[in-house]
Amino acid sequence: MKLTEQDLRLSEFSSYEDYLNSLVDGKSLQYFGDRENLISLFRTGYRALTKEAFEAQRTFLQVTKDPNTLFSRNISPEDPFLQELAKRERPNRLGLMSTIIYMRYMKKNTEISGYIDYEEALRRVHQDQQYSNNWKAIFAGEKVLYPTPVDLLYYNAKTGRSRKNNTRNYQILCDPLRGIIFRNMYDRKDILPDPVASFYGTNTSRTEIESDLYEQVVLYDHVVRKNY
Repeated sequence: MKLTEQDLRLSEFSSYEDYLNSLVDGKSLQYFGDRENLISLFRTGYRALTKEAFEAQRTFLQVTKDPNTLFSRNISPEDPFLQELAKRERPNRLGLMSTIIYMRYMKKNTEISGYIDYEEALRRVHQDQQYSNNWKAIFAGEKVLYPTPVDLLYYNAKTGRSRKNNTRNYQILCDPLRGIIFRNMYDRKDILPDPVASFYGTNTSRTEIESDLYEQVVLYDHVVRKNY
C-alpha cells in the first residue's frame, strides 16, 4: 500500500485533540458556528478519523517507518504458513507487495473461509478495534488468524453468513465468466483467484501452502507497480 500525504500527516500530531483542532477552519465554522459543536461532530467520524482509527493509523505509520518493530521480529514461526507470512510482512507494509490470503479454517466444528487483505489485516491492531489482530501472538502460534466479517470475503458454513468488503487496497468485482476479481487500487491490476487457471493476473503469483493449522491456505502475491 502506498502511503498518502494524508497518512503521513498524522505523525505530525502529538495527540488526537491536536488532530481534531487542525480540521477546524473558517468555512466549517461558518456552517456550524460553534467550535466545540464542530469538534464533537468530528469525534463521531464525520469528515474525520475516530480516536480508535487515529491511534491505529499512527501505530501502523510507526511500524512502517521502523522495520525493527515488525510483528514477526525475533519470532521463529513453526507453521509453514506463518513462516511465509513473516517473509511477506515487511514488503506488504512498504507497499512493494500486496498479498491476498485465501483460507479455510475449522473453528468449533464450523468451517470459516474467505479472503484476507494481508496489509489491511496488519493494520487492525488496536485493542478497541473490532476484529483486531494480535499479530505477535499469531506469529508465535498462540492465536490463530482466520477470516472475519470485515475482511475481503467471509463465509460461515454453519450460519450461511457471508460478507464482502472493498478495502483501501482492493475493489471486489464479479465477472460472469472469470468469477471473483480483486482490482488493486494502486496500479489498477486485477488479481484472478481462479484455482484452475494458469494466469492469476499481471505480476501476480499463487502459492498453496500445507499447514497443520488450516484446512487450506493459498497466498496470492501481487508485486505493486510504482510507475503508474
